[in-house]
Amino acid sequence: MTPARYRLSMTCGMGRVDRLSSPATLPAMHAPDAVARLHATLPRRETPEAVADLIAQALPEPLRGRLQPLFEARKAASLQSRFGWSSMPTLFPAPVPPERQVAKAQELALLFLGKPLPDLADMDQAEDLLSAFNMLINRPAGAGFRDDRMNREARTLHGLDLSRRRYDKLFRVARRLEARLAAFRRIEARYPLLLVSKAALAPDLTPETFGGHLPSLAFVAYYAARLKLRSEFTFGAQQKPFDDLAAALLELCLADRETRWFAIAHVFPRADVLAHLSEAEKGHLLGRWFAILAGTAEELEAVWRRSSINLATMVVKRGDDSSTWNVLAGAWNRARDHWIALVDALGMDALFDQMMPGKVMRLMAADVAAGHAWLGGGLHPDTRVWADLPKPWQVLQMEQTCTRHDIAAACARHGVDPEKSGWSAPRPRKAVAAFHPTPELVHGVSVGNPYMATLLKRMGAYSGRPMKPEVLRSLGEG
Repeated sequence: MTPARYRLSMTCGMGRVDRLSSPATLPAMHAPDAVARLHATLPRRETPEAVADLIAQALPEPLRGRLQPLFEARKAASLQSRFGWSSMPTLFPAPVPPERQVAKAQELALLFLGKPLPDLADMDQAEDLLSAFNMLINRPAGAGFRDDRMNREARTLHGLDLSRRRYDKLFRVARRLEARLAAFRRIEARYPLLLVSKAALAPDLTPETFGGHLPSLAFVAYYAARLKLRSEFTFGAQQKPFDDLAAALLELCLADRETRWFAIAHVFPRADVLAHLSEAEKGHLLGRWFAILAGTAEELEAVWRRSSINLATMVVKRGDDSSTWNVLAGAWNRARDHWIALVDALGMDALFDQMMPGKVMRLMAADVAAGHAWLGGGLHPDTRVWADLPKPWQVLQMEQTCTRHDIAAACARHGVDPEKSGWSAPRPRKAVAAFHPTPELVHGVSVGNPYMATLLKRMGAYSGRPMKPEVLRSLGEG
């Protein structure tokens, strides 16, 4: 007979553990290969169905059997079970180092000047290589191709016995390397914020953080996969991450005295989760999230200053770096949400009467905004609240103040409940969302077949650019 502490009941489609009066210790995890693959999903963008399948492989009996209906629902909906593959990438786009430009600079320095540039052990040395290359051709950092090149007399004076053609080629390579390296550093700095916006701090968790505890790893991996769902092109709400399987996995953790609550708190700062943490653990997470807020505010200001974003409407227009802004907005809102929950858990909510920066609105595509207006929705009330409040960089740089009272007043002016909307209170995270299969998307538009999705991507469908009929012709000719 199954021990009482492992009994599961199914209520309203959600797995629930019948907990004892005191937490029990669940069986040790097995299937080490499945567990290693499960941990490897944390920085990736696997579908929740794929992660659920790994959890089912790793869970010991009787837990797997009792949760089987939830696993089967996801397996039946899985793209892999219908088509065997998906057109959507499972890796986030990482920064690409300018290796080609570095190699070209090394090649031309040796070929034209007979002076080798150093080989790079890693890209951290690229700035030194660029400086050495600039010195060889007497090019100041930041010099432009049109106005800053030397004429023949100046080249001769500086010992550059080169034709204009060769000198121009070296100058052009140096300028391109400088630009690509600067872009690489910007993207490299923002890549961690991309992961934060999509998966909170899950990608930072090491196997040691979980201490070999499978239910903790299972919950974090599955919930993180739900957080990483791509946004759909819709006038309605997006899927909420806390669904029936996430709730069932969390119940397993609540039933086990060995649960690694510190790991779970990296992605799920609900009050009962944070209550299991020590003050030192709460303080550690509070410091990490505030550091992310500070860094994100600087990046948001930089994007705003080089764009012409309409902060009143947040409707994107030509020239706005909407991709970067929306990643940063996601990172800010995620960090702010966790920071508020931790301040509240530490009993420090009096801080909100001194400083409580507001949320950041994402830029909305013009066609989506027009669709909302056509349906009678108009500008979202949260956007009006955002427009009324000081911006994050102004608050964190102490240029302006924004407090809980300021947020409550702005929300009252626009008919928004400041606590239920997450403007001035931690989110409760108790409602359990219904499970919906992960759709195959092309620029947010659901497509029923991954082959068709691949074709539409190649043609440029839904990208806002002209379609590429030559792609379709080439397929027909093939």
